Amino acid sequence: MTDINRKALYIAQECLKAGMTVAGAAGVLANVAAESAFNPRNLQDTYERALGYNDDSYTDAVDNGTYQNFTRDGAGYGLPQWTSGERKAKMLTHFKQRGKSIGDFETQVEYMILDIRTYGSGKAWKTCISSNNPYDCGYAVCKYYEICDKLEESSQYRGNQAQTKWLGFIQASLDSGLTVEPPKEPEPAKVDEEGIPIPQTWPPRTIDAHCSDWPEVWLLQSLLKCMSSNVLTDGIWGSALTDKVILFQQANGLSADGVVGPMTWQRLGLDKKIFE
Repeated sequence: MTDINRKALYIAQECLKAGMTVAGAAGVLANVAAESAFNPRNLQDTYERALGYNDDSYTDAVDNGTYQNFTRDGAGYGLPQWTSGERKAKMLTHFKQRGKSIGDFETQVEYMILDIRTYGSGKAWKTCISSNNPYDCGYAVCKYYEICDKLEESSQYRGNQAQTKWLGFIQASLDSGLTVEPPKEPEPAKVDEEGIPIPQTWPPRTIDAHCSDWPEVWLLQSLLKCMSSNVLTDGIWGSALTDKVILFQQANGLSADGVVGPMTWQRLGLDKKIFE
């Protein structure tokens, strides 16, 4: 399963647990797909150059307090691209109370569902818990919750996407009994005498885009860099690292899924025997 499908299924599961119909969950997925492509750290593209940040550096700067204009910059951020100062301020408070990064996927899903319940007098929520028409749900989420530019055109598009793509995705997952667990939380890194993070287990664990700050991410970046790949060794797994991993996997005849498991580790130079 791709990273996007795994995230989409997790969001759908949480929407259904909260009381939405399958059509309502499809409407939410259509909106998130259009707004952020399921990237919880997504900074609106038009603001990246203006603010001098990318997705990861913006998230980190807000988290560590070096950037304090989060609620005033008007930039879209996160799964549904929160933009207004009032909504971003409430979001920031919620995440601080949870002790989570503003880019934490699971907490964003939790907060987004709470936000849909109340924003705009809960009109989108009421549709998503009562309607079995995916078009109506996608349309309502965009019109009453997202309120984006080109409102009518965008609402129609998301209604169509809910109906033609996401309803079938959710139904197929339910029919097969497929479920996903919440994304993995980063684990604190152990360091050597020079302060360099080292893997806590050996052989290295299987990692993917949910594993930023795991020691294995540092190892992955170092090995890619040794192979002449232009990779920043900072322990953060952003979209650029995913692209590098997929390119490496394609070049080495591996499944290009962005997941670094035993076969990818071996192609990166680790001895096959350590995985036996």
